[in-house]
Amino acid sequence: MVWFVLGLGFCLRLLLAALLPPGYDEAYYVFYGRQLDLSYFDHPVAVGIWSWAGQQIGGNTLALRLPSLLSYTAALVLLADATKRWYGKSAHFWLVLLGSSCPLLFLCGGVFLLPDSPLLLGLALLLWWLSRHPQLTPTTAREALELGAIAAAITLSKYHAFIVLGSLLLASFSNPRSRQHWRQPWPYLSLLIWATLAAPLWLWNSQNDWISFAFQSGRTGASNSFVLGHSVLFLLTQLGLLFPTAGITLLSVLWPRHRGDWNDKPATPLLRMLAIPQLLVFAVLAGRMQVMASWLVPAWWVALPMASAWIASKGWASRRVRGGALFTGCTLPPLLLVAGLQMRWGILQSWLPTREDPSAQLMQPAEVRKALQSNPEIWSAVQAAEVIASHRYEIPGFLALALGEEGPGRFTTLSNDPRGFAYWPSLNPSSPSQGVLIAPVEVGSPLSKREFPAPIQAVKSLGSITVQRAGRDALELEVASFKAGPGVYPWPYRR
Repeated sequence: MVWFVLGLGFCLRLLLAALLPPGYDEAYYVFYGRQLDLSYFDHPVAVGIWSWAGQQIGGNTLALRLPSLLSYTAALVLLADATKRWYGKSAHFWLVLLGSSCPLLFLCGGVFLLPDSPLLLGLALLLWWLSRHPQLTPTTAREALELGAIAAAITLSKYHAFIVLGSLLLASFSNPRSRQHWRQPWPYLSLLIWATLAAPLWLWNSQNDWISFAFQSGRTGASNSFVLGHSVLFLLTQLGLLFPTAGITLLSVLWPRHRGDWNDKPATPLLRMLAIPQLLVFAVLAGRMQVMASWLVPAWWVALPMASAWIASKGWASRRVRGGALFTGCTLPPLLLVAGLQMRWGILQSWLPTREDPSAQLMQPAEVRKALQSNPEIWSAVQAAEVIASHRYEIPGFLALALGEEGPGRFTTLSNDPRGFAYWPSLNPSSPSQGVLIAPVEVGSPLSKREFPAPIQAVKSLGSITVQRAGRDALELEVASFKAGPGVYPWPYRR
């Protein structure tokens, strides 16, 4: 039955991966797969490896997402096995079912190309290791190597790792049995292995003014005053994205005043210690700044075993469990299907016109290519360009997917928010380049009238194209040619 649920969940995610257009971040991460050694600005290297692997499979959106589809299935298997050791066979089944039916989890970790995908696989491996080593700290050289390697894999996935690993370190010191193992050399060897295997992250940042850490901390440092209502709204949104039946369960098991055998298991306080700090950090940040929905995904992932154990303790005989399962099973798949069809083909056009639907701006690569080819002058300019740019960091990714092997190989963004493009060799500082600038049309602010710093010059409008969705106009793009003279573009993140 467990393997049937895993297969069914994989098929659902495969359908969604084939149906949904690429997202903004996914399009941007295309370049992470092309510049693995320079992909550390936003996130560590793991998402770049996933992107690279997908691009080796094929040049379309589904191929780009296939590593996430596979890694999420592997992560579920590992987490389910850990749950079985901690809470029993019944909880093992509910873990797979819950993990396959929480949209926020399986979309971020198992459909889209996002850093959460390798992170969840690393966290599943960590919990799987902890289920076999309840002392929490290594007691042999082999265990030190295993834990150090797993910790490094998590660190190279996403910066959430520092909260998780810090919580694990705190748990090992707060447990008397674990604390005594720090008198042995193996925990320190594990730390050394972690620091060594995660060296690419330290080395790249040390050579680039620690910009990745500065950028991420700057996002939280620029926060406004705390507003409690924003934190509450963020948590309510999380419950909705998890799907209410699962979301309420995941949130409730974090409360320590539960009763039942599952709550008395040694794994329960450990899992709470790993999940609650993440919940508190991002709930507080949500009261001060905009917090992305995916930022709490690792916390819910860690809480899954407890939620599964709680449901297993009630059993199918519980009317609450039966009702929640039936409601989720009857409601969630149709909602996901309608949402996917709307984003792909705009089936709700009569109620939500394309021009008023934000998802219409998620361009299908085939439609972008078709729009470019519809204007011979623009298509000729694109084919002759040495570099293609935009003033928004996500647009070049859509263009790279649309052009495939016919693209120039060099893409960039000319803006004050270039992200990793500031560290990718896109403009040649030693010789002039001919380029094409493409961006969504902004009324009153055409590309030809914008001011770009040297070495960008001779910006000339080539007209506009219209990207369609299901035969209806969805997004108008302006196209302009430009010349990049010799010299270095003044990227804001580089000295």
